[in-house]
Amino acid sequence: MKSSPFLQNHAPVWTVLALAALGLTACARTPAPVSGSHGGTPASSGSGTQSGGTSGSGGSSAVSGGQTASSGNAASGGQTVSGGDTVTSGSGGSGGTAGSGGTGGADAAADDDGPSLEDAGVLDDGGETSEEGDATSGTGEPTDADRCVANGGTYTDDKCVIDCSAAGSCASVVTCPSQLSCQITCGQDGCAKGIDCSLAAGCDIACAESNSCAGSVNCAGSSCTVACGGTNACSSGVTSHAAKNQINCTGDGACAKDLACSGDSCALTCSGSGSCAGAAALSGSTITASCTGSKSCQGALTCSASTCGIDCSGSQSCSKSVCCWASKCTLQPSTLACAP
Repeated sequence: MKSSPFLQNHAPVWTVLALAALGLTACARTPAPVSGSHGGTPASSGSGTQSGGTSGSGGSSAVSGGQTASSGNAASGGQTVSGGDTVTSGSGGSGGTAGSGGTGGADAAADDDGPSLEDAGVLDDGGETSEEGDATSGTGEPTDADRCVANGGTYTDDKCVIDCSAAGSCASVVTCPSQLSCQITCGQDGCAKGIDCSLAAGCDIACAESNSCAGSVNCAGSSCTVACGGTNACSSGVTSHAAKNQINCTGDGACAKDLACSGDSCALTCSGSGSCAGAAALSGSTITASCTGSKSCQGALTCSASTCGIDCSGSQSCSKSVCCWASKCTLQPSTLACAP
């Protein structure tokens, strides 16, 4: 079989065409240099090192990736940031982040404004509270009459009159308002919890019925008079520390417990049978004690004053010691002795 004259004569041409085809293929496989690339000339090894991707030879793909990164969304991806080509786009991503920060700051500012307005609302509430306070204090300090009425009394002639004369009335402690003068009357079984005149300007107390003023009686101020005229009245004792004091235990069995009296003057009268059964301690400038009731003043009686006069003329009165420590002591009978 004879070869074609065309092939024989044109063999070099085919050879040239084959070589050209090979050259084009080789060129197609050679990676095109990417503008601004930091990965170096061997792009194929670079693509393997960076992310193990299959498109390392595509320069245009790398550029496209860079553009995508510049959108800011891809900047959040850790792998994209690791690419050498995406460093520049990372800067764009940072810009996006900064923008987000701005938005966050605006939101935060809006949030801050919210509580501030609410706080202002709280201040409004405070204003209402203040108004309520003004309403409460708008009347000023209560008058003496107001304070007297609040304690169950009637204000008359600059004095608070508290009437507990009804049987069993005023079951709780009867209190005279501070710096006021009071007149208190207690009936049978009245004032069962006692009387408190310890802050008063002065008190005039009448426990005239049986078992009245069963609780302790306390008195102070410029002048204090306690009259325990009922049977077994003032059974829990009397304490009086006014400037001028008068304690009268005239009812039988009155003033069964201890008595204490101090001030410029103090006068104690125990005329009821068996009255003043407890100890009596008297002190001040001028003191008098009269134990004229049968078996009165059964407790120890002591007097400490500039002038002290003690009368124990009642039958079997002053059965215990009577001690007088004064510049001048007057004792009746004179045989009264102070036991150590």
